[in-house]
This record gives sequence, structure tokens and C-alpha cells, in this order.
Amino acid sequence: MLFMALSTQAGAVGSLFVRPLNSSSTYANAEIRSYDAKVTIQDHIAETHVDQVFVNTMGAAVEATFIFPLPAGAVITDMYYWFNSVRYKASVRERKEAQAAYDAQIRRLIDPALLQEIGDNVFKLNIAPINPRSDVRVEITYTEFLPYDEGVVSYKHLLRTTGVSPVPLQRVSLLTTITAASEIRSVTTSFMNETMDGVERVNARSFRCTFGDENYVPTKDYTIRIRAERNGVDVGVLTYVPVEADSFGQDAFYATWVTSPDSNASVLPRSAVFVADVSSSMEGTRMEQLRTALMAFLDNLTPQDKFNIVFFSTNVVPFSPDVVDATPGNIEEARAFVRSRSAKGLTNISGGLREALRMTYDEGRAKVVVFLTDGQPSWGELNEAAILDSMVAWNTQRVRLFPIGIGAEPSAGLLNGMARVTNGFVTMVASDDSIAVLAARHIRRISLPYMSGLHLYYGTLDNYDIYPEILPDVYVGGRVLQVGRYRAGGLYPVTLTGSTSDVPFTIGNDVVFGDPARSNKAIARLWAREKIDALIEEITRVGERKELVDAIIDLSIRFNILTKYTALYADPNDPGGQPTTIPGEHGERPIETLSLAVSPNPSSDVVTATVTTTEQARGRRMRVTIHDALGRSIAVLYDDSVKDLVTRLTWTVQTIAGGRAAAGMYHAVVEVDGNRTSASFIILP
Repeated sequence: MLFMALSTQAGAVGSLFVRPLNSSSTYANAEIRSYDAKVTIQDHIAETHVDQVFVNTMGAAVEATFIFPLPAGAVITDMYYWFNSVRYKASVRERKEAQAAYDAQIRRLIDPALLQEIGDNVFKLNIAPINPRSDVRVEITYTEFLPYDEGVVSYKHLLRTTGVSPVPLQRVSLLTTITAASEIRSVTTSFMNETMDGVERVNARSFRCTFGDENYVPTKDYTIRIRAERNGVDVGVLTYVPVEADSFGQDAFYATWVTSPDSNASVLPRSAVFVADVSSSMEGTRMEQLRTALMAFLDNLTPQDKFNIVFFSTNVVPFSPDVVDATPGNIEEARAFVRSRSAKGLTNISGGLREALRMTYDEGRAKVVVFLTDGQPSWGELNEAAILDSMVAWNTQRVRLFPIGIGAEPSAGLLNGMARVTNGFVTMVASDDSIAVLAARHIRRISLPYMSGLHLYYGTLDNYDIYPEILPDVYVGGRVLQVGRYRAGGLYPVTLTGSTSDVPFTIGNDVVFGDPARSNKAIARLWAREKIDALIEEITRVGERKELVDAIIDLSIRFNILTKYTALYADPNDPGGQPTTIPGEHGERPIETLSLAVSPNPSSDVVTATVTTTEQARGRRMRVTIHDALGRSIAVLYDDSVKDLVTRLTWTVQTIAGGRAAAGMYHAVVEVDGNRTSASFIILP
């Protein structure tokens, strides 16, 4: 049996389909016999292991496709499948090579398995052939950073996606172990007080949750909310030091988070504009939920606020030519405006953004745009990099954008880019019926004071390859999160600096890097995922350049995580039950360590780029360039052989054309002998 997984559209999420092998007949829903999951939550990180059994009730050999989602940001790290009572481990290979091997084995009627990503964290699992009236058992492990909001860490298991099985699941179970560095105040689940659910305190810093049932039809997802005891600022670090069996290199990994105290601060006066997609895809339930969300937006206004509403489809229609005072009369007129609109037309994202950013945003107020869409651009400017570049140029008043994406269609890269370059944050809504609730929560959060100009310092810790390079603004009650690598452990100060309501602050604590009690291997994979995401964002800006794709494939293979360029592949015909070797050209990277840091960030005049590499790079050609948001090279800082292991270069924000670089997002890129890395930074006016 062969096994392969890919990413697809969300319309079929959670379905298992089967049809006779090598036929063109219509797929039929297949039965999921059992579903068992074990979850380990350590502070803000979760690892989930799912073990599920499918059954072929047909009297013929079939091929099967199982499409399933994962939470946003989750990373698949392992896959196993069972054949003739033997467990086989899959390994990551380049996607095209894995697909070719899978197809070749199918033609020979040999059993393979292949798992690939086909969309924004949606996967398709191909299994073939499955013998008549037999079971197929598959195990998948994934890890994720958990959402955090006002003292609560949340975990969601997408249990509802198993509910499309044509018959009830004979067994479903979830066992969750929770540990934290500080005392846990409470743990609650979405099934509290039901007989199938149990929550048990093990000790002050540990809980165990159990959920199980027979002949079960899932009707909702399983969620856990963890509230830890917090006395002021919480500074946490988890690390992982690679062992010889890993292919991660010698240097260690870390994840740092800093959470601020919960705030009872009053809501800030705002100039707020709600920009809403009313294209044809919003028709029906989504439009009704959008109206409810807009009414919540209007209800949330205070007499000190100014506001506007902008609808966009093919054309752009504002409620008013500019923001207006939040008087009872204006709010009532806005309600009538919302009730009068219907969903028709194409998706003119650039037009909606331009209209919102040309309005007047008074100083002394929170300047915010809430941008809601359920699709990708289909009218006006279609290129995502060009949209982001134009948005930076239009945003002369430094307005913060807070995108809300609905369903699986919106481009996560575009929405994340909008938030990143304006210091906002993104909310993704998976189901139509939660639009109003999540939008209202989104609006409440952006009304709170925020921590801005954030920088994390680690004393003399020798760290590099840090993500995100630019910390976003975080609303009071939120979390600052950063990952990176370091060379030598020990006790180091972790310090967060920034300001709240223009008042500077410095918070921090001493933390041990490399403490065995605070070790978690998932940190290495989550770091690799962040680095891959940075490379994918660069591809969005400059196109699928070979060196970028090769770097992603290399990271995927070494860290055994899925990307859209790779697949997990296993073949039981490999001697000894080892993963099948698919010929390829992806060996170890010749430069184990290549890092780049840019400071100060942001800057208005002089930027310093610091390149760090290893002895094996000495004498090789190195090129350091500056690129704009569209990927165009505008300056060359270095083009010569590597002479020192640390090279410091300065850029006076002058372009090769002789002028000063405009305000906006830029990228420093360093290339050494086919290895490439980059760092993003902002130039101020």
C-alpha cells in the first residue's frame, strides 16, 4: 500500500472518499471506524498525535483520498501507516519525486502512501490500493504554537471534521496532558459537565483531560482553555539541543514568549474604518453574518470615536466621503446603509484599501482599519506584491490594518502581509456562523492600548536566525513570541522594551537556555516552519526563484516537515521497513550556518547589516543586496569573497539610481555559494 497527502479546498475537508482502483467512477464517502488522539501541551506549545482507522466496505480493491484540515500554523512532523500489521514511517521528499514514485508503485499495484499539503494548512492523503473489506490505519503527528489572549491559552482539536463518516464512529478518544511552568488556575473544555468528558488536576502545574465515546457522531470541535496563575509579567523560554540522530545541525533552538499583565485600561478614542467585501461569494449566510458584525462594530463605538464603513466588490462604495463623528444620528444612518447592501460583483481588494487609507485619521486617536474578505483579488490590481507595495505608499498616516479572512479562499500571505507592514494582526474565521462573534471580539481587542516599538534583547546570548525579525505591536493582554537559534546555553537576561500609550517600558527576567526540564523537540520544527514561511513570503514578493525553492525543500527534508514543495512518502516494500529512498539532488547544505541581522529596525538614515557564517564559507563569493517590496534589487552592499566570519556592512538608504529609498518595507539578502537568507526591515520617512 502507498500513502500520499496533499492540500486542497476546504469544501471537502474531513471527508474520506473511495472508488474502485484505477477507475473513473464517482468517489463515495467511506467509513472512519475509530479515531484516537493523544495531545501534549507544554506551556504555549502543543503536540498532537492522531491514530485513525478507515474501513473499505466494498468488495473490490479501492483507492482512497482523505482531506483534512489542521489549525492555522500547525506543522505536520510525522506520519505512519500500517500494512499487514507492520508500522511504516514516512519521510519527507521533494513533492514531484514523491508523486512520481507513488504513481509508479500504483501502476505496479504495490502499496504506497503519500501525504502532501495542498492549501493553507489543508492536506490530502492518498492511499492505494486498499484490499476489499479491510482496514487502513494511519497515524499523523503535528505541532503548533497555541493562541493566547488575556491570560488564556487555547487548544482546538478539529473533531467535527470526522463527522462526514456515513456511519457513527465505533470509538473516539482524546487524551490530553497539560503542564506549565507556573501554577495552572483552571482548565475547561467545550464538553464540560458531559459524561464523555473529564478534567483532572494532577498537581499545581499539571492537568489531564479525557474525552471518549462509542457510536459517536461529532457535532462540534473539542476545545481546551487553560488559564495559568499570572503575577505581572510572564517571561518563558523552551529550548531544544539537537542530538546526534537529528539532522538539525549542532546549534540549539529556542522559543521565547513574554505576556503582559491583563489590562483594565479604558478603550482608546478611535478613527476606525470597517472595510467589507460584498462580492458575490459573500451572498447568503455570510452576508447576514457580515451585517451582524457591522452592527456590533457600530454598537462598540463611543461618542469620542470617528468612523466610516466601506463596501467593495467590483466597485467601492463608502458610507460617507470621510470619517464622521459617532453621533446617534450618524450611527443610525450607518445601520440603514448596512441593511441596504447586497452581495454582488468581483473582489476589488486594492480599491477597498485605497478608499479606506485616503480618509482622515486624527492624531491622538487609535487609527485602525478592519478589513474583511472571503476571497482573493479578482478585479483591479491582482498581484499581491503590488497590492502590498501600493498599500505602504497609500498609508502615509500610519494606519493599522486588522484583516479578517473568512473560509479557505483568502490568501493568508496577503492578509498576513497587510498586518505585518502596518503592525496589525490577522483573524481567520473557519466557519460562516462564527463571523459575527469573532469580528466583535476582533473589534474589542483593537480598542485596547497596545505595546509598540517592541524589541527583545538576550544579553550576551549568541543567537541568530530570529523570527519574526520585526516584532509586531501587541495589545495589552497579548503575547510577544519569537523563535531563533543559539550557540551556547546558560543563564541570560531576556528583556522586552517598547512603549504603551507613548510611555516607555522595560520588562524581563533571567532565563536558563538549555535547561533539560524546559526542553521540547517541537521547537526545532516550529523554528524551521517560521524560516520556511519567511522564504515563502519572499517568493510571494519576487517569484519562485530556484534558490528560494531549494532552500525550502532543504529545510523540509532536514526537519521532516511538510510544505507545498514536499511530500511525506512511505513504501512497505523497502527492505527492513525503512522509508523508500527516492533519488534526488538534495544533500546537506554546504554552509551549515548563514545568518543576517539588520539594525536599527526601523531606521530613517543608516542601516547596519551583520552577516555571520562559518569557517567553511571563507574564500567563497558572497553577495549582499537590498530589495524593495516588489523584489527589485535597489542596492549592492557587498560582492566579493568571504574574508571574515562576521561581516558588518552599512547602507545609507541610497539606491543605485542615486536617490533616497522611499519609506516602506525592504529586504536585505545575502547569498554565499548557493545558500541564501534574508532579513526584513522598515525605512521611516
